[in-house]
Formats: sequence, C-alpha cells, structure tokens
Amino acid sequence: MLTDALTIPENTLIETEVCIVGAGAAGITIAREFINQPYQVCLLESGGLNYEENTQSLAAGENVGVPYFPIKETRARQFGGSTNLWGGWSRPLDEIDFVYRSWMPYSGWPFAKAELDPYYQRAQNFCGLGAFKYDFSDWEEALNEIQRQQLPFTGEDILTCLWQIIPPSHLRFGQVYKSELEQAKNINTIIHANVLKIETNDTAQTVQRLRVATIDGKQFWVQAKVFILAVGGIENPRLLLNSNEVQSNGLGNQYDLVGRFFMEHPYLVSGKVVLSDAAPLYTQKNLQVNEVFVGTALGISAAAQEREQTLNFATRLLPIPEDWVDAINRLKSKVQHLVGAEPAQSVYHKSFPSLHEGRRDYGEAPVSEDVLKVATNLHHVAARVYAKLFSKKFYSRQSNYCSMHLIGEQAPNPDSRIMLSSERDRLGLHQVKLDWRLSPIDKYTIVRSQELIAEAFERSGAGKYQIELKDDDATWRSVIGSYHHIGTTRMSSNPREGVVNEQCQVYGINNLYVTGSSVFPTSGLSNPTLTIIALAIRLADHIKAQLDTSKLTKVLETTSTK
Repeated sequence: MLTDALTIPENTLIETEVCIVGAGAAGITIAREFINQPYQVCLLESGGLNYEENTQSLAAGENVGVPYFPIKETRARQFGGSTNLWGGWSRPLDEIDFVYRSWMPYSGWPFAKAELDPYYQRAQNFCGLGAFKYDFSDWEEALNEIQRQQLPFTGEDILTCLWQIIPPSHLRFGQVYKSELEQAKNINTIIHANVLKIETNDTAQTVQRLRVATIDGKQFWVQAKVFILAVGGIENPRLLLNSNEVQSNGLGNQYDLVGRFFMEHPYLVSGKVVLSDAAPLYTQKNLQVNEVFVGTALGISAAAQEREQTLNFATRLLPIPEDWVDAINRLKSKVQHLVGAEPAQSVYHKSFPSLHEGRRDYGEAPVSEDVLKVATNLHHVAARVYAKLFSKKFYSRQSNYCSMHLIGEQAPNPDSRIMLSSERDRLGLHQVKLDWRLSPIDKYTIVRSQELIAEAFERSGAGKYQIELKDDDATWRSVIGSYHHIGTTRMSSNPREGVVNEQCQVYGINNLYVTGSSVFPTSGLSNPTLTIIALAIRLADHIKAQLDTSKLTKVLETTSTK
C-alpha cells in the first residue's frame, strides 16, 4: 500500500509492528524482506516519488571542516533515496577491512567478513548482479577471451580490483520496487512523511512512537514494536541528536559518540600516465563480460598494506580524450537539448550540481569550431564506430594517455564528526554541522599509494606515471569526497566504542535499530551500497527472529495460564 502523508488527518496515530524510517537502499531492502510476513510494516519516506525542492531543502547544513560539497546536494530526499543518483558500482568490503590493524586507530569490526558473505550473496540477487565473485582470478579466463589482460606488474603486491555494475533494470530502487511494495498487503509505504522526534519512555530505554510531519507542518504519530533508522550517515545521527527530550545529549549518546567518526572516501586526480601499450581492461568504461558489466582499478594487497602501513585504496585509469572526442560529446549534448531528449539524469544534475559520478565536463566551444574538429578527424570517428560495432578488438586510440583517479579509505577519527547547528530547517529541526577531517594516515596513504603504483609502472616498463600530488595544502584542498557518508553511528562490541551493537541495536534502547553505512566501523575502499544492502538483509532476518520469538513466548505464556 502506498499512502501520501498529505492526505493523513492531523494528530492521527498509526499503529504497526515494524517502522522503517527512510526509503533508500537500506529501507527498501528491509521492507522487501518483510513482504508476505505475518507482521505489519510502515515505511516512512520524507520525499515524494520524484524530486521536490522544498523537501530537498530539509537536507541543508553547514561544513566547518575540510572543503566539502553543499550538504543538501549529497543525498536525494525522495523515494528510492540516493539510488536515484548513483552509478551502481558494487563491491564487497575486503577481508582486511574487517580486522584489527595495528597501524590504524579504531580499526576492526565486531565480526569477520565471513559473517556477511551469505548476505552479500543475497544482496547480489537483490541488485540484479552476477555471481558473488570479486577475485580477479574468477574473471580472468573470460576477460582474456575478449582481449582484456592485466598490466604486467599485477601480482603479489599490486592487484586488479574488480567491481560489478548494477544494470539499468535494477539501478533506481524506487522505480524498480515501487509496485512490489505498493501491492504488498502488510507494507504501508508513506511518502511526504518527515520524522521530527523519536519519543521514548521516561528512562529512554524503549521507543514508544515517532512524531512525524508533512512539509506544511501537519503532524501525526507512528507507534510500533520495532523502529529502524535507515536515512544515511548524516540524517541517522541528526535524528538521534535532535531527539533530546529525555536524554539531553540525544538518544544513544551516553558516551558522546553519536555523529563522531564521520568518514568519506577521499577522491582526487593524483597524476597522469602514458601507457606503453593499450590497457583496455583498465581504461574501458563498463566492460561487459557475458551478461555482467564490470569495472576495474589498481590497488595493493593486504600484505603490502601492512608492510607499508597504509590504508586500503584504489586507482582508476580514465583516458584523456583528444579535442575531437570532446567536440562530438558537446554537439551530441546540444542536439539532445534542442530536441528535448536530454537524459533523465540531467534533471538530477541540475538539482545536484556538485554531483560528479557518471559525467564529465567537456568544456564550452562554438558549434562551428566543434563541427570543424569532427570534420578534420572523420577517419578517427569511422575507426571508432567500426571497432564498436564490428570488432571485439579494442580500439586503442585515446587509451594510452590517462588521468589517475584515486579513491581511498579513511581512518576512523572521533574528531571528524556530525554535530547540530544552531540553524533550523522549515520544520524546526536543528540542521547539521559537518566537521570533516583528514588524519595524517589518510594523507600518507594518498601520497604513498601513488608512489607504489608509479614504481610498478617504472619497473615493468608498462608506462610513465607522473605524480601530480604532494603532501601540501594545495593537494589537500583538491581532495573531494565520494558522496559516501560513513561511520557516524558506528558498530562496536561495547557501548564505550560505538553507538550500536553487532546486531545494529542502539545501546541502551531495546527496540531501536540503525542501519546503513553510518554503522560501518571502518570504510574500506569499496562503494558502500552492496554492504549496506547485505547488512539490511541481515538486520531484517534478526528482527523477524526476534518478533517470532516474542510471539512464541506470548503463546506459551497464554497456554500456561489456562
């Protein structure tokens, strides 16, 4: 069932058994796991089915740390969440990401990667991906068949990291799963429903209900047995901190940890490489292997990370096209605009101007100049078209001059954090203040990782790599994030080190759970969504088991009194 909160009478009390806040990747995943289960579920979404500026404005905040994107632009506040924005690159965390590392402060998860592997496999199916295989050796034979070989220096230290890319049929979760959720008799999805407060009993040990409002200020309540926050690494802590009527510091914040350990994946262009030979395995975007699309990057092994005392990282090779290629892209874009055939994502690019995933700035030039560039390079255009349509052999022109794009792990740092601002949004909630900070080990990893890659190119003769970053202010000002908000309600084995336990339950509150990348103790280098989905499936299984146990206990208690 799909309900618009704008049609709900003021002061209505909605009663359910499971209440999920947020209909993004995590929230939709959990809701789907409850379809046709013997429990009533309410899924609350702040936005509507499409982008709405007045709702998106609720995500505004300020940044007082490392330069960052406008916070309002880093998450889509609508049904489907930020799956409306992403490119679908998917990869599990590595084994080393879960373990304690002596050279990384606050490292280690409460469990090993093996605990998540069965949930990763279910997440693969949910996302329409291929088999749960991410070791390069699993793909090497198929890639060799289409002439996509590794660079000669890959092996013991330098690795080829592999991603699978979610197909268009599964990419936008709001579009893909809307009908399924709408038709589920036990799921009530309510759009335009903004949670204002998490209301607890007098001891703050049990959540009783949520105070919810529409954008025009009309309020109602949702009462449930179990509550799950699934609104991301900024809004999860914001809700906990704003819910301070019983505990003045906010819920789950008895040790001042809510909002701390904010992590991103630092991203920057670190240099350029001239390849000795074409390397289409690394330079071709979205390689198709049978029915699966994959992407690759260069990284280093766990053993090399330990030896070099670095964090995890990956470096992608993006070809730098000649002028005539940019000219074609500019002309194509102008034609699409004239005939009204701009891609749907252009709507989001206008609303989220800082969004860089999946697009490139081709610059500006007069149409006449672009036409001339294409006309004088028609032989190159024809060669590219022929290679694309009729030949499996990689068309090598443009491929041997590449920019190097680094995405790195960030170490957990309690001083990198989300706080409440004195500014309030249109519904009266305190906005957030982000203080994103990089640690010395983050900067060391960025510098040292590129030295290792450059040395490998030099030794093997595979190319000449010119590093363009240094350990100076200019370099660190050029670092941007990856729209990945991680770690602000971190998972731990005890409440003095985290906000939630290994089952994602908020310490000290018996029926409140948090899910999403905000519970990650460490960030790894992988895009977080596949892990978010795996954790969401795991949490859904746990809650179903808890509810089943509770129901059985009540039956036994009733039977024993007869």
